[in-house]
Amino acid sequence: MKKKTCLFGLLILFFFIFTADTFSLAGETGELGAKTLRGIKNIYVQTELIDTEVEAGHITAAQIRKETERQLEKARIKVLSEEKFDRLKQPRNYPLGRLDIVVKLKDLKEDDESLYNITVRISQIVFLSRAPVIKLFAPTWESIAIGSTRNLDVVLDVVRDGVQAFINAYLSVNTQ
Repeated sequence: MKKKTCLFGLLILFFFIFTADTFSLAGETGELGAKTLRGIKNIYVQTELIDTEVEAGHITAAQIRKETERQLEKARIKVLSEEKFDRLKQPRNYPLGRLDIVVKLKDLKEDDESLYNITVRISQIVFLSRAPVIKLFAPTWESIAIGSTRNLDVVLDVVRDGVQAFINAYLSVNTQ
């Protein structure tokens, strides 16, 4: 039975890996990734908790957002409210970014363990080279962490680590 559970866990892990949004221009470790963060003046934080069958009542999207905003403000990165973000994204060249934090959880019932896939991604307004009048938000930097745990507090630690990786990349190209 243990072998069957292991195989099921690996199958779920591969599912998480191949369904992750890994289409960003550059990952966190790439030199280009940090360069794409240069000049961003304001950040809006958007969180999403995708919880499939996990009893994670003590982890909420609002909690993750609040902790992330606190972490950014501590690093002296200006955080925007949703209203201000909606207003500022309308001008053509306003230097802002949207920090998306997506937490996917999947319960492995037999081992009392949960698989997680955490994506921390910055998206910015970009223009199509063939039609510069068309602007859209596109990811320009991301960090993905995949793992398993019996303690869901580990998930919050992994989110904090991903946000810190973003902060480090941001501060490497933006002087305060």
